Amino acid sequence: PNEEVAATSSYAIKNRVNALVNFQKKFFENYNTRLGIFYEGREGRPYSWTFNNDLNGDGQAGNDLMYIPTAFGSGEVVFYGDTATNHANEQRFWDVVNANKGLHNAAGGVVKRNSSTAKWVNTFDVRISQEIPGFFTRNKATFTLDFMNFGNLLNKKWGRTEEISFQSAGGMARSFVDYAGLDAQGRYIYVVRNEVERQDLKQSKGESQWAIQATLKYEF
Repeated sequence: PNEEVAATSSYAIKNRVNALVNFQKKFFENYNTRLGIFYEGREGRPYSWTFNNDLNGDGQAGNDLMYIPTAFGSGEVVFYGDTATNHANEQRFWDVVNANKGLHNAAGGVVKRNSSTAKWVNTFDVRISQEIPGFFTRNKATFTLDFMNFGNLLNKKWGRTEEISFQSAGGMARSFVDYAGLDAQGRYIYVVRNEVERQDLKQSKGESQWAIQATLKYEF
């Protein structure tokens, strides 16, 4: 897992878009009313496609990068449960490969480390602040409401961060294949699982839910 090879970091965010809009107006005498909206759109965190179990026998499961055959029917890999006339497991394997760019681009070789990314994330925060008179001359206060991940307040399906779970042996890794040894010709035997490991909702620090913060500042 700690081999010194050039690869994309598990923490790299390649593409990000930020936007900020501010509005200010004095609706009440000389006291400002302010509205601010901050948007962040970013690519998801990178992850690797690996075998579920330990292919290379180093005692670490889930960190061996997956080999993708050249094409359907190439015979480079044996799919457990298939026969000469039934290729259902190989078809399920290629259905997943063709639906994921990181797998599809690796056909005929080993998938590169962190060559895929989780879902794109969209969030925006809203700040509303109002200046109000203070208790004495030349004093004033500002009352502020900050809505973090405001989109999730409007719709619980918005503003979610979905990522691949972190594995201590291999960082951010995802799989749908178990390695089941070699056949008599020395070919890998693949057991294709019924489901692909899902991207989980990141919620350890409340990233995927909305929050509100109220602040009162007094100037004198």
